[in-house]
Amino acid sequence: MKKAGQSAGRGGRPITSDEASLWEHATRTLVRVKAKPRVTAALGPQGTEQSSPGTGPQKPKPRQPQTQPVRIGAQREAARAALPSAPEVLDRRQMRRIAAGKTDIDGHIDLHGLRQAEAHARLRAFLQSASAAGLKTVLVITGKGADADRGDALGGALGERQRGVLRRNVPLWLAQAELSHIVLSYAAAGTRHGGGGAFYVRLRKSTRSG
Repeated sequence: MKKAGQSAGRGGRPITSDEASLWEHATRTLVRVKAKPRVTAALGPQGTEQSSPGTGPQKPKPRQPQTQPVRIGAQREAARAALPSAPEVLDRRQMRRIAAGKTDIDGHIDLHGLRQAEAHARLRAFLQSASAAGLKTVLVITGKGADADRGDALGGALGERQRGVLRRNVPLWLAQAELSHIVLSYAAAGTRHGGGGAFYVRLRKSTRSG
Protein backbone atom coordinates (compact mmCIF):
# COMPACT_ATOMS: atom_id res chain seq x y z
CA MET A 1 0.00 0.00 0.00
CA LYS A 2 1.37 3.39 -0.97
CA LYS A 3 1.43 6.23 1.52
CA ALA A 4 -0.06 9.62 0.93
CA GLY A 5 2.04 11.74 -1.36
CA GLN A 6 3.57 8.75 -3.18
CA SER A 7 3.06 8.28 -6.85
CA ALA A 8 0.65 5.52 -7.93
CA GLY A 9 3.06 4.54 -10.64
CA ARG A 10 5.10 5.79 -13.53
CA GLY A 11 3.20 8.70 -15.01
CA GLY A 12 0.48 8.53 -12.26
CA ARG A 13 -0.64 11.23 -9.89
CA PRO A 14 0.25 11.21 -6.17
CA ILE A 15 -2.22 9.52 -3.75
CA THR A 16 -3.79 11.90 -1.30
CA SER A 17 -3.96 11.25 2.43
CA ASP A 18 -7.74 10.93 2.28
CA GLU A 19 -7.50 8.25 -0.40
CA ALA A 20 -4.90 6.35 1.61
CA SER A 21 -7.05 6.44 4.76
CA LEU A 22 -10.08 5.26 2.80
CA TRP A 23 -8.15 2.35 1.25
CA GLU A 24 -6.74 1.28 4.61
CA HIS A 25 -10.20 1.32 6.18
CA ALA A 26 -11.70 -0.71 3.32
CA THR A 27 -9.06 -3.44 3.37
CA ARG A 28 -8.75 -3.76 7.15
CA THR A 29 -11.41 -6.51 7.44
CA LEU A 30 -10.29 -8.60 4.46
CA VAL A 31 -9.01 -12.14 5.19
CA ARG A 32 -6.39 -13.64 2.98
CA VAL A 33 -7.64 -16.81 1.26
CA LYS A 34 -5.23 -19.70 1.31
CA ALA A 35 -5.17 -21.90 -1.78
CA LYS A 36 -6.01 -25.58 -1.15
CA PRO A 37 -3.28 -28.06 -2.07
CA ARG A 38 -4.08 -30.31 -4.99
CA VAL A 39 -4.33 -33.93 -3.85
CA THR A 40 -3.33 -36.52 -6.39
CA ALA A 41 -3.62 -40.25 -5.88
CA ALA A 42 -0.25 -41.83 -5.33
CA LEU A 43 0.46 -45.15 -6.96
CA GLY A 44 1.80 -47.97 -4.88
CA PRO A 45 4.54 -50.39 -5.88
CA GLN A 46 2.02 -52.60 -7.74
CA GLY A 47 0.55 -49.66 -9.64
CA THR A 48 -2.48 -49.58 -7.35
CA GLU A 49 -4.01 -46.35 -6.14
CA GLN A 50 -3.27 -45.45 -2.51
CA SER A 51 -5.52 -43.40 -0.29
CA SER A 52 -4.56 -39.84 0.58
CA PRO A 53 -3.39 -39.08 4.12
CA GLY A 54 -6.18 -38.80 6.63
CA THR A 55 -8.74 -40.67 4.56
CA GLY A 56 -7.81 -44.14 5.82
CA PRO A 57 -7.84 -47.39 3.83
CA GLN A 58 -10.81 -47.82 1.53
CA LYS A 59 -12.95 -50.86 2.22
CA PRO A 60 -13.73 -53.08 -0.76
CA LYS A 61 -17.34 -52.98 -1.93
CA PRO A 62 -19.30 -56.09 -0.95
CA ARG A 63 -20.01 -58.37 -3.87
CA GLN A 64 -23.60 -58.78 -4.90
CA PRO A 65 -24.76 -62.39 -4.59
CA GLN A 66 -25.03 -64.01 -7.98
CA THR A 67 -28.40 -65.54 -8.68
CA GLN A 68 -28.89 -68.39 -11.05
CA PRO A 69 -31.10 -67.43 -14.01
CA VAL A 70 -34.45 -69.18 -14.02
CA ARG A 71 -34.67 -71.45 -17.00
CA ILE A 72 -38.35 -71.25 -17.82
CA GLY A 73 -37.92 -73.42 -20.87
CA ALA A 74 -36.29 -76.19 -18.83
CA GLN A 75 -39.11 -76.08 -16.27
CA ARG A 76 -41.70 -76.42 -19.02
CA GLU A 77 -39.86 -79.36 -20.54
CA ALA A 78 -39.68 -81.07 -17.13
CA ALA A 79 -43.41 -80.50 -16.61
CA ARG A 80 -44.17 -81.98 -20.01
CA ALA A 81 -41.98 -84.98 -19.31
CA ALA A 82 -43.90 -85.64 -16.08
CA LEU A 83 -47.20 -85.73 -17.96
CA PRO A 84 -48.22 -88.59 -20.25
CA SER A 85 -47.77 -87.79 -23.92
CA ALA A 86 -50.76 -87.52 -26.24
CA PRO A 87 -51.67 -90.69 -28.14
CA GLU A 88 -49.84 -91.18 -31.42
CA VAL A 89 -51.29 -92.34 -34.70
CA LEU A 90 -50.91 -96.10 -35.04
CA ASP A 91 -48.18 -96.95 -37.56
CA ARG A 92 -49.17 -98.70 -40.79
CA ARG A 93 -47.40 -101.97 -40.00
CA GLN A 94 -49.34 -102.47 -36.77
CA MET A 95 -52.57 -101.31 -38.41
CA ARG A 96 -52.15 -103.86 -41.23
CA ARG A 97 -51.46 -106.63 -38.73
CA ILE A 98 -54.66 -105.82 -36.83
CA ALA A 99 -56.69 -105.52 -40.04
CA ALA A 100 -55.33 -108.85 -41.28
CA GLY A 101 -56.17 -110.60 -38.01
CA LYS A 102 -52.49 -111.16 -37.11
CA THR A 103 -52.95 -109.04 -33.99
CA ASP A 104 -55.94 -109.95 -31.86
CA ILE A 105 -58.59 -107.43 -30.90
CA ASP A 106 -59.10 -107.97 -27.19
CA GLY A 107 -62.40 -106.09 -26.87
CA HIS A 108 -64.72 -103.63 -28.57
CA ILE A 109 -67.36 -101.01 -27.81
CA ASP A 110 -70.14 -99.79 -30.10
CA LEU A 111 -71.02 -96.11 -29.69
CA HIS A 112 -73.25 -96.19 -32.76
CA GLY A 113 -76.42 -94.13 -32.24
CA LEU A 114 -75.44 -92.63 -28.87
CA ARG A 115 -75.53 -88.96 -27.96
CA GLN A 116 -72.18 -87.24 -27.37
CA ALA A 117 -72.36 -87.08 -23.58
CA GLU A 118 -73.40 -90.71 -23.25
CA ALA A 119 -70.85 -91.88 -25.84
CA HIS A 120 -68.07 -89.99 -24.09
CA ALA A 121 -68.95 -91.47 -20.69
CA ARG A 122 -69.19 -95.03 -22.05
CA LEU A 123 -65.91 -94.73 -23.97
CA ARG A 124 -64.12 -93.46 -20.88
CA ALA A 125 -65.46 -96.25 -18.68
CA PHE A 126 -64.72 -98.91 -21.30
CA LEU A 127 -61.10 -97.87 -21.89
CA GLN A 128 -60.38 -97.52 -18.19
CA SER A 129 -61.81 -101.00 -17.55
CA ALA A 130 -59.91 -102.47 -20.52
CA SER A 131 -56.64 -100.95 -19.30
CA ALA A 132 -57.17 -102.29 -15.79
CA ALA A 133 -57.82 -105.74 -17.28
CA GLY A 134 -54.56 -105.62 -19.22
CA LEU A 135 -56.09 -105.50 -22.71
CA LYS A 136 -53.77 -104.28 -25.47
CA THR A 137 -55.89 -103.63 -28.57
CA VAL A 138 -59.57 -102.66 -28.68
CA LEU A 139 -62.01 -101.56 -31.36
CA VAL A 140 -64.15 -98.43 -30.93
CA ILE A 141 -67.11 -98.29 -33.33
CA THR A 142 -68.58 -94.85 -34.01
CA GLY A 143 -70.38 -95.23 -37.34
CA LYS A 144 -69.58 -93.12 -40.37
CA GLY A 145 -72.48 -90.76 -39.79
CA ALA A 146 -72.96 -89.56 -43.39
CA ASP A 147 -76.71 -89.25 -42.89
CA ALA A 148 -76.42 -87.70 -39.43
CA ASP A 149 -74.11 -84.95 -40.76
CA ARG A 150 -77.05 -83.76 -42.89
CA GLY A 151 -79.37 -83.62 -39.88
CA ASP A 152 -81.27 -80.64 -38.56
CA ALA A 153 -79.30 -77.50 -37.72
CA LEU A 154 -80.79 -77.13 -34.22
CA GLY A 155 -79.61 -80.59 -33.17
CA GLY A 156 -76.13 -79.83 -34.49
CA ALA A 157 -75.98 -76.54 -32.59
CA LEU A 158 -76.91 -78.34 -29.39
CA GLY A 159 -74.30 -81.04 -30.00
CA GLU A 160 -76.94 -83.72 -30.38
CA ARG A 161 -75.88 -85.17 -33.73
CA GLN A 162 -74.16 -88.42 -33.01
CA ARG A 163 -72.46 -90.47 -35.71
CA GLY A 164 -70.43 -87.94 -37.70
CA VAL A 165 -69.66 -85.96 -34.57
CA LEU A 166 -68.55 -89.07 -32.71
CA ARG A 167 -66.17 -89.99 -35.52
CA ARG A 168 -64.56 -86.56 -35.24
CA ASN A 169 -64.62 -86.36 -31.43
CA VAL A 170 -63.24 -89.77 -30.46
CA PRO A 171 -59.62 -88.79 -31.34
CA LEU A 172 -60.09 -85.61 -29.29
CA TRP A 173 -61.40 -87.58 -26.32
CA LEU A 174 -58.49 -90.01 -26.54
CA ALA A 175 -56.06 -87.08 -26.23
CA GLN A 176 -57.67 -85.70 -23.08
CA ALA A 177 -55.86 -86.14 -19.76
CA GLU A 178 -58.41 -88.62 -18.42
CA LEU A 179 -57.60 -91.06 -21.26
CA SER A 180 -54.20 -90.06 -22.67
CA HIS A 181 -52.42 -91.78 -19.78
CA ILE A 182 -53.85 -95.16 -20.83
CA VAL A 183 -54.08 -94.75 -24.63
CA LEU A 184 -50.86 -95.35 -26.53
CA SER A 185 -52.00 -94.92 -30.15
CA TYR A 186 -55.00 -95.16 -32.46
CA ALA A 187 -55.90 -95.29 -36.16
CA ALA A 188 -58.91 -95.67 -38.42
CA ALA A 189 -59.91 -99.31 -38.66
CA GLY A 190 -59.55 -101.48 -41.74
CA THR A 191 -62.47 -102.31 -44.01
CA ARG A 192 -63.27 -105.62 -42.34
CA HIS A 193 -63.62 -103.82 -38.97
CA GLY A 194 -65.74 -100.88 -40.08
CA GLY A 195 -63.32 -98.69 -42.04
CA GLY A 196 -63.89 -94.98 -41.41
CA GLY A 197 -66.63 -95.77 -38.90
CA ALA A 198 -64.33 -97.38 -36.30
CA PHE A 199 -60.94 -96.98 -34.65
CA TYR A 200 -58.22 -99.35 -33.53
CA VAL A 201 -57.00 -98.23 -30.10
CA ARG A 202 -53.78 -99.52 -28.56
CA LEU A 203 -53.56 -99.24 -24.76
CA ARG A 204 -50.50 -98.62 -22.65
CA LYS A 205 -49.22 -101.39 -20.44
CA SER A 206 -51.18 -101.31 -17.22
CA THR A 207 -49.31 -101.42 -13.93
CA ARG A 208 -52.25 -103.21 -12.34
CA SER A 209 -52.14 -106.09 -14.78
CA GLY A 210 -48.84 -107.29 -13.28
